[in-house]
Amino acid sequence: MRNVLSVLEKYYSLSDENKALIVNEMEAFRLKKGDVLIQELEKSPYMFFIEKGAVATSYIDEKGNKKVVWFGFESDICFSISAYIDVAYLPETIELLEDSQFYRVKISHVKALYQNHTDWANWGRSFIEHNFATTIKEMDEYKSRTAKERYQELIKHKPNVRSRVPLKAIASYLGVSPVTISRLRKEIKE
Repeated sequence: MRNVLSVLEKYYSLSDENKALIVNEMEAFRLKKGDVLIQELEKSPYMFFIEKGAVATSYIDEKGNKKVVWFGFESDICFSISAYIDVAYLPETIELLEDSQFYRVKISHVKALYQNHTDWANWGRSFIEHNFATTIKEMDEYKSRTAKERYQELIKHKPNVRSRVPLKAIASYLGVSPVTISRLRKEIKE
């Protein structure tokens, strides 16, 4: 539960009473490496707090290639974007990169907290603003940076990627070949 509490504090300072409003509704569970947390075409009703482990979010492009768009580790939150903001379906799959432990809570419960508690509304606003800003920054940087610069930025912000994510998934995320990642690792002497 330590990482759950850490991620709650990451976005907005909540009192112990407010934290209990979500923690008391959480259910712990484990999955194995290779399992799928959220399957494409599924609008999962849960937010998942990663207590221990690693996941990757991906989609299949028009050519049938798997494209990784996000990596999550301890103290990250993952969910079906389509279910969270109730928009048209986004074809994403969240798969486990290693054996993992999660806590889950219904999105409907989280949204009720937003409606009924000012501090939770502030937490939700901060959570979305932080993730929106991070996504926009990554998209802007992706356009203007070389593969080497993108890789260095990735390992700077998510150092776990080097040891916990398969080379092929990193290559997909960066839009390069696995051979390019191997070459970059040698250049920067990891």
